[in-house]
Amino acid sequence: MRLLLFLCGFFLFTGSSLASGYYLRFRVAWEFIPVGRIELWLSPPRLTAYAYTTGIGAWIFPFRSLWRTEIDARGFPRRTVIEVLERGHPKRKEIVFFPEKGRVEKRKITPKKERREVFRARLPAYDELSAFYAVLKHPFRPGETWVLSVFAGEGVHPTKVTARDFEKVKTFRGWEKALRLDIEFSFESELIRRSRRAKLYVREGLPLAGEGDISLGHLNIYLDRVSEIGSAPPPPASLLQPGWQAPD
Repeated sequence: MRLLLFLCGFFLFTGSSLASGYYLRFRVAWEFIPVGRIELWLSPPRLTAYAYTTGIGAWIFPFRSLWRTEIDARGFPRRTVIEVLERGHPKRKEIVFFPEKGRVEKRKITPKKERREVFRARLPAYDELSAFYAVLKHPFRPGETWVLSVFAGEGVHPTKVTARDFEKVKTFRGWEKALRLDIEFSFESELIRRSRRAKLYVREGLPLAGEGDISLGHLNIYLDRVSEIGSAPPPPASLLQPGWQAPD
């Protein structure tokens, strides 16, 4: 289900007509079976993405993920916090970027242990969520390719977005022609694993639909709500309850 959050992020950040302060909600289907939801709140300098399984998806694979990134004035990340509840097992990851020192500090926490790591990296570079936001501001045209530098795992990796042509897709507004974006990434994503490609369909700055292959089939994602932050439900403050972490 990590693919949910990745695809949703790219859906959101593929046009320039959406201003900051918007909320978007997506439904997710595995093959033709509804399995989850994705919600995003864009209110720079804070970006928030929340993905979770529902219905049969939650019964087979209970999963929730909350990703929060604080960005600077140029759109690059300053701090990222990722919380995950996978089959009831909690974990948290905190990432801090120091572009002036070319350093990234990462802290991984589970109920049983904590690990701190420091990486040398060519910065500035995006994290995955801030990369989505950068693509939001990019006016894609058919035939154009844009390569972003993204920090993931233990270093900086390229992510390539290629605009193809307009295709007919079924959307929440009916059948429409939308620009297809092909995404290729060369790293094991925090948001998607075992898949290196995805397709997105965008029109007038809105990410209308998308698809991607995973190890156990095919996922489709559809935008079904757009609203301003003020009229949207608030994002979760946290997925993890106080005291979840074992004492030192």
